[in-house]
Amino acid sequence: MVGIILAYLGRMGMLSLRKWVYLGVGLGVLAAFALAFVFQVVLSGFESSLMEKYLKAGIMGFAVIVLTYVMAWMSRNSRMIKGAVEQEINAAVSTGNMAALMLVAFFAVVREGLETVLFLGALYGGGIDTGVLVGVALGLALSLVAAMALFRGMKGLHVKTFFRVTGLLVLVISAGLLVNMIGILQDINAIPMLAPGIVNLTWLLDDNSPLGIFLKALFGYTARPSLAQVLAYAFYIILAYLLIFKEKDTNNQVDEANLAHAR
Repeated sequence: MVGIILAYLGRMGMLSLRKWVYLGVGLGVLAAFALAFVFQVVLSGFESSLMEKYLKAGIMGFAVIVLTYVMAWMSRNSRMIKGAVEQEINAAVSTGNMAALMLVAFFAVVREGLETVLFLGALYGGGIDTGVLVGVALGLALSLVAAMALFRGMKGLHVKTFFRVTGLLVLVISAGLLVNMIGILQDINAIPMLAPGIVNLTWLLDDNSPLGIFLKALFGYTARPSLAQVLAYAFYIILAYLLIFKEKDTNNQVDEANLAHAR
């Protein structure tokens, strides 16, 4: 989103307005850190480990819902988002409302920041330590580098393809959160286990190893998954893909057929 804004301002020769975009990005990052701090305080306030696990599972479930919505939004608006953002910029510039330009960047960053807070809170709860914060800082630095690369190559970027690829990545991450949530609920006997450890991949990769922990956090990898976890993962991936991405492909084919008929 920010790359689209900066690229458009550069293309229109309005480089002096970039400072408002940078201000919006900076305020958005600060707001995201403020949300993370409040989140951490709330989670750390639970003295009962059982209640904390219930809350953590609930956050994971909410994160799955939010990420699924994000996937649907990206899939359905990928063709229109660039034009819509440019219209918002034109409206802000034509009326001299630089606050509106700043808010476009601010809300784009805050929305992603909230998703990040939900993701980290679901994975670590109130146990976010120095290692996690270092990872967050590295991820933020990497995202800034990626944003600058996208900004410089935005003219040749196929926005629809970009959102499709990121949407598929979000799909896998969301499925992983679902698996982790089921694992927590099974550990506290909130739901039945349903054939625990139907496969044992410990010989290949232990989920307590550094790489295993990374894959578990990002994609929900489990060395000894239960039947419920395997079924939930497969069902979510297939259903989400058919409802979101396959429907979009069908709509695109219909649109192209209508356009060809009109010609």
